[in-house]
Amino acid sequence: MRRVGLITIGQSPRVDVVPEMRAVLGDVEVVECGALDELSRDEIEALRPSEGEYLLITRLRDGSEVRVSRGKVLPLVERCIRKLEGVVDVVGFLCTGDFPELTSSKILVKPSELLLKVVEALRVRRLGVLIPDPRQVGVIAERWSRVSGDVVVESFSPYTGNPTALPGVARRFRDRDLVVLDCIGYGLEVKRIVMEVAGRPVIAPRTIMARVIRELLEVV
Repeated sequence: MRRVGLITIGQSPRVDVVPEMRAVLGDVEVVECGALDELSRDEIEALRPSEGEYLLITRLRDGSEVRVSRGKVLPLVERCIRKLEGVVDVVGFLCTGDFPELTSSKILVKPSELLLKVVEALRVRRLGVLIPDPRQVGVIAERWSRVSGDVVVESFSPYTGNPTALPGVARRFRDRDLVVLDCIGYGLEVKRIVMEVAGRPVIAPRTIMARVIRELLEVV
């Protein structure tokens, strides 16, 4: 059986993400690794971003939300890649943050690059982007402006956000041509609500990533 390695910047298993991906992946074995798997609460706290550092939001095994610095978590992600690449056929990275330094001896699927290329190929003029934390707006808006000339960024945490607030956020995307859920934590229910309220097509990173991985592994 073909094997895919899935790496989170939080803790594994990602029971909030992987089951929805499995439904798309088909008959493959999934091996998970979390950058924070072996860390204590105090060690995780030490990874919090300082002022001006690239902020990322992730999930621990107990379901709680944590904030980490991209730079501080990078070597832990690289450790997961080294651990998995010898035993899987493809490696998938469960984070939409920018990690250009990451490489692997196996094909490495990074949703940040995948999403950017898809939006660029679709020539989206008015883009909506949903992110977990308002403190990410500046860096996210700059990144998406590379592929769309009119970008609106709104925030709603997939981990701690009040579900009743999501429709109000989604309404702000009604004049967009496409909406991107820019966090692996957004599930299919979030996608459904945003599509229904905004009345626009929505791209979810976990499922588009799973479809690419399936294409890479599927024997027809």
